[in-house]
Amino acid sequence: MFIGAFIKTLIMKKSLFFMVLLTVVSFNAIAQDTARQNLTSPGMVYAFDMNDNSIIGTPYIIDKFMPGKISADKEGKLYSLRYNAFNDVIELKKNENEVEALNRDLVNVTITFSNSNKSYRAYNYIDAKTKKGKRGYFVIASDVSHKKPLLIKERVVFIEKQKAKSGYAKTKPAQYKRKSDQYYTLNESGIAIELSTKKKDLANSFPEHSKAILDYIKSNKIKTSKQEDLVKLMDYINSL
Repeated sequence: MFIGAFIKTLIMKKSLFFMVLLTVVSFNAIAQDTARQNLTSPGMVYAFDMNDNSIIGTPYIIDKFMPGKISADKEGKLYSLRYNAFNDVIELKKNENEVEALNRDLVNVTITFSNSNKSYRAYNYIDAKTKKGKRGYFVIASDVSHKKPLLIKERVVFIEKQKAKSGYAKTKPAQYKRKSDQYYTLNESGIAIELSTKKKDLANSFPEHSKAILDYIKSNKIKTSKQEDLVKLMDYINSL
């Protein structure tokens, strides 16, 4: 009787141990899956061949997938990535037939392309044209730890096919057109706002330091249309 009871107790303890172990393993697996799902946007998967070959141009800044790292991945894995400027998404190549969009809602996550060392980060921003709030990717052009970093918005627009209006005219095919970049910085709420490249307008964006900024522009011969000069200017503004 005693031996039978002892064996029964031992079996129950082993069963409990394995149940706890299974629960821990299952929880870790779920946590890993959740982290992986959070890295990308569920449902935003599509085939490469959905692009219309009759369209001129490209929605991408660089067509090819390039190796890059995502700061949210602590293992430092290299992913195949490219930036779709028209749809404003970072695409991650899953396999030869499909890609997935990174989760644009992730906060303080930097995507760095290894070959060029070019980095992107998503911010809430005010669209310069529509004045509406959006969320999208910006190239980080200066120290991202600054309150007012210099950010670059790369743009591609889509122009619909234009049918010939007469027998002498030709139909113009649809095209993706690269537009000039726009410069942004962060306001006090951490929302990206457009920076004018006109000296007075730019200085007036920081009214409490506008005179000092104009003096700095003049004394250092800053050309606000040049990225490297804007980086210097934003470093100065962050020091005020």
